[in-house]
Amino acid sequence: MKSFFELKHQAGRLLKQWEKLALNLGYETSAQTLKEIYQEFEKKELMVVAAGEARRGKSTLLNALLGETQPLFPEDINVCTNVVTVARYGREEKIEAWLEDGGSVKKESISRSDIENYVSEKGNKNNYKNVKLLNISIPNELLKEGVAFVDTPGVGSLNISHAEAAYGFLPNADMLLFVTDTYSGLTETELGFLKRGYQYCKNVIFPVTKKDANPDYSLIVEDNREKIRRKLGIPEEELQIIPVSSKAKLRSLVQNNTVMYENSNFLRLEEALWGMIAKNRAQILILPFLLRGKEELLKMADSIAAQYQLLNTDQDKMKKLVDSLKKEIRRLEDFQQDGAKWRNQLNYFCTTLTSESNGKVQEIAAGARNLLDANVTQRRTEICQESVYTQILSEINNKIICGLLDIKKVLEGKLKAEIADIMISLGLDVQVNQDALDELDFVPDDSLQVVFPKKKATDRILSGGRKIGINSMAGTAVGSILGGIIGFCLGGPVAVETGRLIGGALGGVFGTTKGCVDSLKKYDDPDIGVVNRAISGHISSSITALNTSVVNVIAQIRMSLSTEFERMLKKRVREIQENIGKLQKNINLAKADIPGKMSELKKQSDAVNRQIADEESLEDLITEFTKGAIETVLLPEHSREEKEEKSGAAYSREERTAPASNEEIEYGFL
Repeated sequence: MKSFFELKHQAGRLLKQWEKLALNLGYETSAQTLKEIYQEFEKKELMVVAAGEARRGKSTLLNALLGETQPLFPEDINVCTNVVTVARYGREEKIEAWLEDGGSVKKESISRSDIENYVSEKGNKNNYKNVKLLNISIPNELLKEGVAFVDTPGVGSLNISHAEAAYGFLPNADMLLFVTDTYSGLTETELGFLKRGYQYCKNVIFPVTKKDANPDYSLIVEDNREKIRRKLGIPEEELQIIPVSSKAKLRSLVQNNTVMYENSNFLRLEEALWGMIAKNRAQILILPFLLRGKEELLKMADSIAAQYQLLNTDQDKMKKLVDSLKKEIRRLEDFQQDGAKWRNQLNYFCTTLTSESNGKVQEIAAGARNLLDANVTQRRTEICQESVYTQILSEINNKIICGLLDIKKVLEGKLKAEIADIMISLGLDVQVNQDALDELDFVPDDSLQVVFPKKKATDRILSGGRKIGINSMAGTAVGSILGGIIGFCLGGPVAVETGRLIGGALGGVFGTTKGCVDSLKKYDDPDIGVVNRAISGHISSSITALNTSVVNVIAQIRMSLSTEFERMLKKRVREIQENIGKLQKNINLAKADIPGKMSELKKQSDAVNRQIADEESLEDLITEFTKGAIETVLLPEHSREEKEEKSGAAYSREERTAPASNEEIEYGFL
């Protein structure tokens, strides 16, 4: 069985071959598309996202997984991460803070020791530096083949922008590490976050950190198992809940101590994570690009077959086909006019969507106010205590965020249906050559050497499903908006260089929480009325901001969809024009030249079909790779040594460090 690296190399080689072949055959539009697909293929990363409540140990866990004993992700107990941080491979260490500056994004190079001052509440309180993303490139072998690790701010915090950033990045996750600890079981806020995260990413592992801090951690593990099973409906045998000690793992690396590493239980976590990555990365990093490339091959094969088959008939049919294709071009050009029906349809749809969303926002507002009223009624003077009114604010913030995510879910569903409808009305979901020939009652001669390409069952993805899906729209902003409505539209693109528009925080849209708390702290003994008015003001400000953000998002979606449909229409016109040019040359051929042209087309057909066969063989290899045994994964040094020892293999390190006599006492229950 081929390794992932061999499969990826083969896929990249094929994509480059297809681009060159398309240019040689005169299909410049397909060649440009294939070039863009290859560029996306080279930049595509598999995102491993760590999420969970604040101070559960996400940052320390990621440092331990990457073997970074000098922390990349700040891990002090008093440090609370407030900015999304991405670690990816680079030949040299390079750390850049992406800062919002007057509506644009600028990059600032920093050192590893400066990271805490940009991504934590301790060093960058309330994110006053307007950091949108911290991008870290490091020469870490674990990240070398397109794997990126992401640290997100904690949910459940009073600071609503932290939760927004975490929620906003969820759609980018290919693997989710949902981190809890042994101090307490999963909270309702965490379960709500987890439920939404599971909608986007089914590849989830549940590390339970700080297992050395609680001798009875197994009780927490089982409690979490039951809660997750009930909330998500995941079969118990498929739940990977793994208790670990991140600090023990890091200490084991510093002291070169394999016993300490074994006690950390990181071997189990690393095997689960890297095994999951090994099993899924071919489906994520290779297959989608092969399928998109294959679509261009099928177009070329279809065009060549049409030319060949028509050369074997009378020229009148070829002229009729040219006329039919010209008619199709006029139809598509009409769709590009400002008054085109689909534009009006899109505008009306977005207007309706805005109105419906405004109604949803008002429902969120009513729910938040009802929550406040219930607390005022039930708690009375207790509500005047800082610990109580901050808890109420946190609950209200969570209701607003969850309401926004519910709106996002409705938007996605309605947009999928609308995009499909517009695609059908534009005729962008059909094969032009085949439809035009059908209109001529043309019946291909299967006895000829060149035949129209036969479609596999998997090609349904190409001919229908993929084309009308939101994320199929050429990798433009459309998929990114829907992939991260929270953050992208208002926060702007923050990772343009990597070809990925990453969701992030709304950038202070709901920043009135701190102002509300600060205003109440000015009172030595605030009464119920003061607290009620302050929180009511916070709700009003937040709802106004939420309504504005939803309106802006829908406006951005309308503009992006309009731009993308225009691009697709123009691309289809160019493709048809290329076909017409080839057909017209054939029409003008002398009768004596036709056999030579048919021979040339036969060679072209053979060349394209060989590439299609190579693609389908690689598809089969990827399927075999995914279904078969997981390849030997790249594990940190201690992991490999531990596996060798357990299997009775020779221990590879020259000298093993003996555990200190007081190790058990020093590190507690490991």
